[in-house]
Amino acid sequence: MFKSAARSAQLMLCHVLEGDLAGLPAHERREQYRRQIQMLHGAMSKLLLGMAVMAALVFAYEAFVLPSLPSRLVLQAGGVALLLAMALRYRTVVSIRRRRALGMVFLALLLACLAVGAVEWTGPSLLPLAVFLLLPVTWLPLLVKPHVTFGGLALCTAVVAALLLESSAPAGEVRLFGFYYLLSVAGGLVLRRARSNLANRLDKQVESLWQRAVSDPLTGLLNRQGWMNLAGTAMADALRDGHTPAVLFIDVDHFKKTNDQHGHLAGDDLLRALGQIIDGRIGPGEYSARLGGEEFACLLPDATVETARRFAERLAADYRQRARDYGSTLSIGIATHEDGDVLNDLLARADAALYQAKRSGRDQVVISQ
Repeated sequence: MFKSAARSAQLMLCHVLEGDLAGLPAHERREQYRRQIQMLHGAMSKLLLGMAVMAALVFAYEAFVLPSLPSRLVLQAGGVALLLAMALRYRTVVSIRRRRALGMVFLALLLACLAVGAVEWTGPSLLPLAVFLLLPVTWLPLLVKPHVTFGGLALCTAVVAALLLESSAPAGEVRLFGFYYLLSVAGGLVLRRARSNLANRLDKQVESLWQRAVSDPLTGLLNRQGWMNLAGTAMADALRDGHTPAVLFIDVDHFKKTNDQHGHLAGDDLLRALGQIIDGRIGPGEYSARLGGEEFACLLPDATVETARRFAERLAADYRQRARDYGSTLSIGIATHEDGDVLNDLLARADAALYQAKRSGRDQVVISQ
């Protein structure tokens, strides 16, 4: 029971902190993390550089206001120089794992550079700590992975807590500063959740727009543009792997006559039914499209002439059964890959075989010679 309650609390906290991402399956969530990390790389690079400049300004202010330069300023100057070098290096790092490691080292060094001056500040003022209020607000919204987010937050909070315990400021001001710090953390987490939700929703909208751009709205199959892009890539991959692709060119027989006799809605129903039949028969890695009107195409990336013929005959039989009330049938031309062929070559030879099927009486499958 305790484990169940702990699990429920964990899920609730995950939804509060992660927003829309919490409801995604694990593999989709990991992919979203990867995309968002890549998308935010430029912004994070600029933030690191800005924080390094901020540490340099803090160092310059201390060097200006202190009557004599303590020895620790030499170390602090070295730390600031290293921060600037790390910020510039971060921009060119490609590996996400290396970025994460470099970012955590950067944060630890930044906190050390800022904390050294705050520890040695004399007097009751908490002014040297004020810069720590900026860190959660600026850093948290750009952190994506939860363990990185809360690891960095825990490190920052530990340094702030240690500095507050060592402060000689009045207790009321210490508590007020702690309250302000917690508010800044809450603000950073809210911004992080909002950024995550926005990125996730934009990603879904882009995917939806892409699907609309490459899909046929009537059948749900690819349109001609989507076919040329995706089927072309799949064919190139198949050839690289030593496979033999085959293309089927499919046409609904006497489609205009069917429209004239039964109306365009009946024609749309037949096209929709054919799209469902093809989609139900097509396998993983295979692509199908409505090229226009009553013309359809399928790419089988790895198929012999015989397997392509059997596939076409099953499609024709399924459609004949589905469209029996209209007496509608299919003519199908098939072409398999030959040396030097590109996708359009296969499609052209399959089209020629389809034309032969039409001339030979329709409702049949013809293999390109």
